[in-house]
Amino acid sequence: MSPEAPPARYPPQNHILRHLRLSHQMSSDGSLMATMPILDDLADGPLAEGGWLRLGAVATLVDSVAGHHAVLQVTPDWSATLHLSTVLAARAVGTEVTARCTPLRVGRNQVVTETSVTDEAGTEIARSTCTYARLPRRDDTPVVDSTARENTVDYREDHELNPRPALDDYLRITPVTGEPRIELPMHNRIRNSFGSLQGGASIVVAEVMANHLAGMAADRERNSRCVFADVHYLAPGRGGPFRVDGELLARTGHLVTTRTRIFETAGDTDRLLQTATATAAYLD
Repeated sequence: MSPEAPPARYPPQNHILRHLRLSHQMSSDGSLMATMPILDDLADGPLAEGGWLRLGAVATLVDSVAGHHAVLQVTPDWSATLHLSTVLAARAVGTEVTARCTPLRVGRNQVVTETSVTDEAGTEIARSTCTYARLPRRDDTPVVDSTARENTVDYREDHELNPRPALDDYLRITPVTGEPRIELPMHNRIRNSFGSLQGGASIVVAEVMANHLAGMAADRERNSRCVFADVHYLAPGRGGPFRVDGELLARTGHLVTTRTRIFETAGDTDRLLQTATATAAYLD
């Protein structure tokens, strides 16, 4: 099956940023924040039973707002994610979480930010550091909704899937039973503004791999939660297909640390696109 053509408008309908119902708000002082609802299908278990928002969903929120901030700093140029590190610290309560992005350094070639994610009770549930590269403007540099300097940019779907699928199913992320491997096709739900693999979706892949390998490493069936992920973006992956390999790096007590590498396998040689280190904690 041939891959889908990249969408002309970003983000298109039926896309990870719209599925997460993200909304960006710009204040009069130029600061930027974004919100995301707390939904069962974005959590690692039923919210009524103590489920947490998943790290992958939270990191996608962070990448969206921090990337929006970076674009505003370098306009009319563009930006691309180089590195994103996220720690998940607490369970979110209420109906939505808010990510507030703070610049740490705006340089000639890079923008570095720190983003704090809090729930409605004011509890910090996650913190993230991101680095973006400045890309000089070209004729094909995209112009997308998230560059608008308006008070609110709302990414919610016009026609949302009903019922909402689990996040892994929506993104077509499939762990291979008994193997340190994930199947991931390229499709428009996970493309970024350049038509490459989207940064937040990549972190969901690392999260899934961490939990997958934690399950493989256990001597009995055990549930786990990914609480940390550190991703380095090395090259764009436009067409796929992808090979996603995992490696168990360490198991200490209730923690399992893993490495995930995403390769593009088109052509004669595999090209390494991204590498991530992630830690999962056993829940029992």
